[in-house]
Amino acid sequence: MIFRRLGITAAILAGMMALPAAALAADAYTTGNVNVRSGPGTGYAKIGMLYEGTRVDLRGCEGNWCNVYGSRLRGWVSANYLSDYVGRPPAVVVAPTIVVRPPHYRPPHWNRPPHWNRPPKPRPPRPRPPGANCKIAPGFPCPR
Repeated sequence: MIFRRLGITAAILAGMMALPAAALAADAYTTGNVNVRSGPGTGYAKIGMLYEGTRVDLRGCEGNWCNVYGSRLRGWVSANYLSDYVGRPPAVVVAPTIVVRPPHYRPPHWNRPPHWNRPPKPRPPRPRPPGANCKIAPGFPCPR
C-alpha cells in the first residue's frame, strides 16, 4: 500500500515537472530564408539555413535572437524572420542613438595641462648692436 502511494506520487510529480518543459517550447514559422547560427549574433558561426515557411520550436529568446530547433538544426535565428508564434509579441527593432560630433571636437582641457590656458609671458627686448639707437637723419653717421 505504501509503495503504491509512493509510486502514484512519483508519477504525479514527474508529470508536473514535464509540463513546464513542454510549455517553454512554442511553434513559429520562418518568414524568409534565414541563417541558423551557433550563438545570438552575427559574429557567431553559421550552422545552416532554414527555408521560408519552415516550422521551428521556439526554445527561448535573448534580445532580438531566438533559440530554435527545426529541420534537424538547433541554433539561433534573428527574431525578425519568425512569425506566428505564441507567447511572445513580434520582435521590435529599436534604432540605436547616433551621436555625430565635428571632426576636430575636443572638450575643454582634453589632455592639456592647465598652464596652456594662461596668457603668454612678454618677451624681453632683443639686444641691438651699439649705435643702433642713434637718431640722426638718414645717410649721416652717428658720433662715437
